[in-house]
Amino acid sequence: MESSNGAWVVLYIILVLLPGAWAGNEPKVDPQTGLIRILFIGDSLMEAGHITPFLYQDPIVALTRVPIYITTDLDERLLRLYFPRHQRQIYEGYDVIILGDVGVMFFPPKVQSWIKNGVIEHGLGFLMGGGPQSFGGFGPWEHPSYEGSLIGDVLPVICLRDWTYDLGDRFWLVPSPGYEDHPLMRNIPWKQVPLFCRNRVLPKEGSVVVGVSNQNPPGSPILTFMDMGEGMSEAFVFDWGGNGPKEFHRWDYAPVVTSNLVYQVARVAIPEDTTLIMRLRKQLIRYFSMRRYVISVIDFADKFGANLRRAEKALSDSDDDRKQVIGLYLDGDHQESLARLESALANLDVVTDLALRAKDEALLWVYVIEWFA
Repeated sequence: MESSNGAWVVLYIILVLLPGAWAGNEPKVDPQTGLIRILFIGDSLMEAGHITPFLYQDPIVALTRVPIYITTDLDERLLRLYFPRHQRQIYEGYDVIILGDVGVMFFPPKVQSWIKNGVIEHGLGFLMGGGPQSFGGFGPWEHPSYEGSLIGDVLPVICLRDWTYDLGDRFWLVPSPGYEDHPLMRNIPWKQVPLFCRNRVLPKEGSVVVGVSNQNPPGSPILTFMDMGEGMSEAFVFDWGGNGPKEFHRWDYAPVVTSNLVYQVARVAIPEDTTLIMRLRKQLIRYFSMRRYVISVIDFADKFGANLRRAEKALSDSDDDRKQVIGLYLDGDHQESLARLESALANLDVVTDLALRAKDEALLWVYVIEWFA
């Protein structure tokens, strides 16, 4: 009986007296849709050689981009136009903030305090990627360091002021000793891809370094995260954008790695079956590409007065399957999600066939009318 009473006391302390310890492990997602709402500031360009397309391909991500890169009047204007105007809009409208190769000088102290408070007090996830303007900056290009700034306060690493950015040194990411089985490391064949260019940092006390470089020098922190108040902060010092990291962006696992970085700071479970996730995401890309083609065929046939009722019904069935695909993905039922996706693709094949037949029938009547005119 005494043991039972003791267990109830412990449970009471956890649930009632320490609510923050319980709530802090809850996923940071949109309470209405379950999607991870990302505000991506910096090299968030929709071009080859950037991670932005990988984020767009993720079915549980809702992405907002603020593409700024170089200190220009246009970039400052874009920040004013697209960055939230009020602090509440940051932590109520987004779940994760990503900064990628964007200088600290872009952010006024007020905005920096909003980001810091959003992470520490409101549980936002925060991720900084590498680049000449990230972390400690790059002196020869006159990019200042984040060290000593309010944003620097929520980084899990110390930004060095000397020898801060390496141009072109090749290295491979390897798991830190004891972290080989961490969700960010396991099931990812990191040895397949060389990485280039990175920022030099030191881990803060209390942070977790899960990935380090194998050389130049070995053991240098590459992937680090840290609980930061109610939120979590992550540093991936590899320069993931621009023309340098071609091997990374051609790597089959790059989209999964990118999503896993986001899932980590949003406290969303990282899927275990990487092969299944890769197949599912490739099929989703095929689905959306095929759907655009189907819509163009329907629009073309409609111009000739084709009877498209059957095609539109089949398209509606395919869209219903696609909605279930996303719902199942959000629930973590990836196998059933893939099955529904394959059903949606099969329905798109039917739509294509029906739309092309309707188009041919409509054109036949056009030819007949023209012949007898």
